Amino acid sequence: MESLTEPVANEISPQNNDVLESKGSRLLGRPGLRQFVKFCLVGASSTVVDTSIFIFLSKGLGWWWTVAKITSFAFGVTNGFFWNQKWTFNHLEKTNTRRRYAMFAAVNIIGLALALCIMKTVFVIHYGTLHHPNPSTQAALIAQFIAIPIVVFWNFFANKRWTFKA
Repeated sequence: MESLTEPVANEISPQNNDVLESKGSRLLGRPGLRQFVKFCLVGASSTVVDTSIFIFLSKGLGWWWTVAKITSFAFGVTNGFFWNQKWTFNHLEKTNTRRRYAMFAAVNIIGLALALCIMKTVFVIHYGTLHHPNPSTQAALIAQFIAIPIVVFWNFFANKRWTFKA
């Protein structure tokens, strides 16, 4: 019979919590991983900006989905550049900002092309035809959230190795 004062193996005790914190601290202590987490947080804010504007333009104003995506993308890229330069890759001098923004935009344009191809593929699978009307909100969101993780990895590694290379 178990004692009421002994901790259960799965229970979170101060000792177990210390182990979890030290493992998490060691993991986030790795500069590359910490940078990736920051990049993902910035990317999440850029995704909210991008997706909100995309839905507003395509559904609220009736814009064609491709034009809406390109426009919303520009807002997301600008948000991402600002916060990545200020927070994620802040070890760099703030010189050549225009050049770095152009590089960041180029990486993200490749990411956009990748996202558009993925989204179009999802729409073709969903509607069963190459030519289809503007997608439903549900189809558009599904396509966005399939494309996002793939594009995130591309954007992080390309920006880390090229745009924000120390």
